[in-house]
Amino acid sequence: MFLPRTPLQYWVICPILGGPGQWWLGVIVWGVIGAVITGGLFVARNRSTALGVVLGAATGAVGGALLLAPLWFFLVSLLDRRCAGCGEKVAPSGGSCTHCGHEFHEPSWAESLAGAAHNIGRVIVTIEMALIIGGLILELSGKNAVDTYRVLFEQGLGTEVKRANALLAATPIIFTGLGTALAFRMGVFNMGVEGSLYMGALGAAWIGFTFVDWPGPVMIAAAFLLAMLIGGLWCLIPGYLKARLRVDEVVTTIMLNYVAIEFTSYMVQSGPFFVPGKSNGMSETIAPQAQLPRLLDRSQLNGSFIVALVCVVVVIFIMRRLTLGYELRMVGDNPLFARWSGIPLGKTILKVMFLSGVLGGMAGAGQVMGVHYNFTARFSRGYGFDGMTMALLGHNSPIGILIGALLFGVLRSGSTTVEMFTDVPIDLVDILQALIIFFVAIDLNVDFLRRRRTASKATPPQAHDGAEQNSAPVAA
Repeated sequence: MFLPRTPLQYWVICPILGGPGQWWLGVIVWGVIGAVITGGLFVARNRSTALGVVLGAATGAVGGALLLAPLWFFLVSLLDRRCAGCGEKVAPSGGSCTHCGHEFHEPSWAESLAGAAHNIGRVIVTIEMALIIGGLILELSGKNAVDTYRVLFEQGLGTEVKRANALLAATPIIFTGLGTALAFRMGVFNMGVEGSLYMGALGAAWIGFTFVDWPGPVMIAAAFLLAMLIGGLWCLIPGYLKARLRVDEVVTTIMLNYVAIEFTSYMVQSGPFFVPGKSNGMSETIAPQAQLPRLLDRSQLNGSFIVALVCVVVVIFIMRRLTLGYELRMVGDNPLFARWSGIPLGKTILKVMFLSGVLGGMAGAGQVMGVHYNFTARFSRGYGFDGMTMALLGHNSPIGILIGALLFGVLRSGSTTVEMFTDVPIDLVDILQALIIFFVAIDLNVDFLRRRRTASKATPPQAHDGAEQNSAPVAA
């Protein structure tokens, strides 16, 4: 346990500093962060800069020591995982070795716990860094960061109703984050969950205002099933183009998002679902028995949140226990090895894209049947793109996505009233979201550079010369 260098990946200061580190390095880094931030706050308040630096360094160092102490003494042995093939240290949440490609067997409970803690820690600390930098921006612009954050979190978590509203704001992000993570884990950059959300919402609304004589449970089940089917089929279009024609999925999914948004807007603004006398392009209101039951009387939190939690468990089961989960992990880790292992890449892409669209359609159905009770043109606040942020933030871990979505729901719910109690505009949440994406991008780039560096070190220097010698007779 007491190694000179221990793989405290992303625990020291995720995601700016990754890879191996010593415990004292984390204390120094947190001390520097405290010195910079507190010094900046003192400058903004026209106070002694030196005093702020000293106080910030002391506070940051103590906080860093308290943060790293339990990790050092209790989680070091769990995070120190070595590959049986090459003996190199690897991340506890990986499915295969990044050095030699050796596939790991079913992880033990300790390794699973370490991997979950690893992902959760990255999510929490990334959001913490965004809050710290956002607070520094507030202070430098003349605002009181402490009061702003206090009001923000009081409005997001202060009462039972506010907590319910935070869960309500997180519900569609959980759906879209899970759908995006399934595709990302396989290496398919699906950005079309937003389109599936719109198409699924339109299908659920059609069931709700057309078959008004059906019983409530039948209508709710039929609406969700149709939304899932439409959302899945919508994502099958770019999935087929990717699997059969090798068309880049980023371009097709982004384009189809706009097609879905404009098509659904046409259907309620001047198309068959247009209702004379209603503004903002709304469809007819769904039947009362098709509306999802509320979990709290004074909040719109409804049964779709329970469905979202069930989907988290289902996605974990798919990734961990089903053949499809094994295939998408293999394709995501090493597509060439997966192809030579007999995994049908085209069929796997179609399956995963369909499931990704299914989850997006469920998000749309939950919004229509639990919040709006009709289909409104351009009703989404970018839930599909928020889900993509959560998938990247949680590194495609369903638990990480759930925690990130809940924290993001608190920010979204609190920001709706923060403008009433402070002089800070509601755009603060957009700034925090941009900072989260910024730190996620740093995390991904650091991880990529580290893997490329370790791969280059693991390559034997004789391999290149041997390849030239072997290819010389062929060229001659």
